[in-house]
Amino acid sequence: MTRYQFLRFLWLGVLSLIVYPLRALAGGEPSQARVTLGPNSERQPGTPGNLKRSARSPSLSREPGLTRVADMQPKVTAPTGVVSPITPNAEFYVQDIHGPPKGFNSAAWRLNITGKVDQPITLSLDQIRKRPAVKRIITLSCIGNPVGGYAVGNAEWEGVSLRDLLDEADPDFFTRTLIFKGADGYHDRIPLSRGRHRAALLAHTMNGKPLPREHGFPLRLLVPGLYGIKQVKWIREIEVSNERHTGYWEKKNWSRDGKVKIISRIDYPKNGGWVQGSKTVIRGIAFAGDRGIQYVQVSIDGERSWSLARLEKPLSPYSWVFWSFPMKLHRRGRYSIAVRAADQYSGIQRDGQRDPFPSGTDGFHRIQFNARPG
Repeated sequence: MTRYQFLRFLWLGVLSLIVYPLRALAGGEPSQARVTLGPNSERQPGTPGNLKRSARSPSLSREPGLTRVADMQPKVTAPTGVVSPITPNAEFYVQDIHGPPKGFNSAAWRLNITGKVDQPITLSLDQIRKRPAVKRIITLSCIGNPVGGYAVGNAEWEGVSLRDLLDEADPDFFTRTLIFKGADGYHDRIPLSRGRHRAALLAHTMNGKPLPREHGFPLRLLVPGLYGIKQVKWIREIEVSNERHTGYWEKKNWSRDGKVKIISRIDYPKNGGWVQGSKTVIRGIAFAGDRGIQYVQVSIDGERSWSLARLEKPLSPYSWVFWSFPMKLHRRGRYSIAVRAADQYSGIQRDGQRDPFPSGTDGFHRIQFNARPG
């Protein structure tokens, strides 16, 4: 047991000795709070089935006078055929502030874990590669991805467990923040509790090959459930801190928490395309970060009714899900299709935000295609 874990155990014990007697003096256990369900409510693990909390964090767009001061422009490659379950490295979207750092020397590079820790850590790339490696299939999505966009990809990442490194560094008990600093000048923060996610990874390998330069060589962060805005590339330092830190894009009014919203996309047919024959199969993907996909629904009648699509088994709990829906084409002409999804904690995709700014989209993807039955 590390010092952090021991102090946390001790602190929870002290709290229990204080809180429960006070509750008893106040008249016993408080009754369950009544929570009004909003359009984006979700059940959280460990809560009663009738007690729900909002899946949507407070949006920056609700603040009066907030304006966009920077646009996200991820570089994407639209698939020309069937979408692959694993996105090839060359086709994986890229988003950064000004490209890979120049003049990088892998022999001189070091990862430093600093700040409020009992054991500061400095590791070379060779030392990191010699540590026990873990593999995770994780889908990564850009917060700037438009509705139906392709700034989302799925890869098998290999690296070292962030939680294990944090346990070795042994953060001070009251620290709450991890600040990640990249060699390109980019920086952002996540809660320490997020850094302890069981699948959080410092990746040095992507789809069986050394991490490409544009994707963060020699080391990048992968934390399921967060947009790419939080997944710092070219990491050189992890600072454990109690101070409030404002990330690079947050300073430009983008989201602070970076939590992935539920998305779904139609990949076939293409918008405006033609389908020959009396039937077809609508196909696409859905994704909800580390919350999984419970179901996908498709509408083929102008959203007057919705039908369940068939789901394929995801490659991991943190991977996108492929869905399909067979459809009969009874007439010649134009058809309108829409799709929506729900996560495994009862969070439902609503036809809400269609502008990625400031916290990502969750609007329905809609297409129209033409049919020639026969």
